[in-house]
Amino acid sequence: MERRERRPVPLTPEQRKKKKRRRTIILASAGAAAVLIAGGAYWGLTRPLDNGVGSKMPQQVIKKTVYDKNRINILLIGTDTRPGESGGNTDVLVLCSIDNQNKRIEMMSIPRDTKVLYPDGSYAKINESLAIGGPNLTVNLVQDLLQMPVDYWAITHFGGLVEVINTIHGITVNVPEPMHYNTGDKQYGIIDLNPGVQTLDGEQALGFVRFREDPLGDIGRTERQQAFLTALVHKLLQPDNITHLPSLVQEFKGTIDTNMNSLQIGALALGASHFKNYSVITETLPGSFHNPVGPGDASYWIVNPLEAHYVAKEFFYHGIRQANPIQPESVTMNWQPPAEPSAGEAGSGNTSGSATGNAGGSSEGSSTGTQMMVTGDSANVRSGPSTEYQVIGSMSHGQTVTVIGKAGDWDKVDLGGGRIGYIANWLLGPTT
Repeated sequence: MERRERRPVPLTPEQRKKKKRRRTIILASAGAAAVLIAGGAYWGLTRPLDNGVGSKMPQQVIKKTVYDKNRINILLIGTDTRPGESGGNTDVLVLCSIDNQNKRIEMMSIPRDTKVLYPDGSYAKINESLAIGGPNLTVNLVQDLLQMPVDYWAITHFGGLVEVINTIHGITVNVPEPMHYNTGDKQYGIIDLNPGVQTLDGEQALGFVRFREDPLGDIGRTERQQAFLTALVHKLLQPDNITHLPSLVQEFKGTIDTNMNSLQIGALALGASHFKNYSVITETLPGSFHNPVGPGDASYWIVNPLEAHYVAKEFFYHGIRQANPIQPESVTMNWQPPAEPSAGEAGSGNTSGSATGNAGGSSEGSSTGTQMMVTGDSANVRSGPSTEYQVIGSMSHGQTVTVIGKAGDWDKVDLGGGRIGYIANWLLGPTT
């Protein structure tokens, strides 16, 4: 016997209305859930990765500045605090610019002892700003000092730096001198490095950038920080590391505080392949040492604001580096911008990244690369072309040196490792 299928019982008008309401509620709930999930994901991706550091400090609004669409400026801040902690002083302060127009990565170090004017009218070291007003205050002081906009800030903590270097299996640098010192810190307190080119692990790299027990103190440390950052950039832009940068960034996120969000950091990581052909140049903000002269006084790195503006413009926009950052205090205090070139000279200058003159801004001539010999019993090497400048080394009779420029009665000499000095030209003669 053939079985008949039962016909569905038609729904009443009231039942059809209830079914339609249920379907509408289900769809609306699903849509709301999707919006909440998507919104939460977007919020997470666009939320600054600062671990609340900014909210724990007195409110400091970053001053609005005119941004340059051809570059990204990131203020790198190194501190001894842990991620998410507020306060602490700054050990490293570098304005890093990714210059897409000139295809350069430019890094200017600001010595931690730089004397700056705070918003309340008092003068203090710039490294105190992080503890006083957090990263936003530090950004404002740097913008005022250099007259350069800061797009983002990133705080690297000691433990974070150690983790980053260990993750990329060390960093190779030249340790210029023996570095043995106990900082007194409970963690990472021992600095124990011998001179020479070597690959440092995370804790050794931290000691390398922190050490300051040398004749140049903070300025010697900024030179080592520049060497470290240059080596780090080259290491991260190696082919093997470029392909893994997005995943490395995910590992590094917990080691830094920054006002960048995940989307912005990811975009930088994904675009890193374009940076491998960029040149890397470094500079230290020039100035002079000031030692305490009485009660209540402190040691400072003195900077002339006019010179800071001029040097920053020359460095970031023209790739021109200064001959030597160390000046006598009288030179710093009396510095004036060089005269503008006449119409016939305009455009004839070299802006391809060669070193320029000292505090006076005068040209020191083209590089000669001439081998010369010390003809006297000895010769002092100074940080600038005058007896007012600090003695930074000495050479014995018969030693040879490469002369790379002239500054009046002084020869500009290559000391190796990117360092330069000056020797009175009457103390040098042709090699025999």
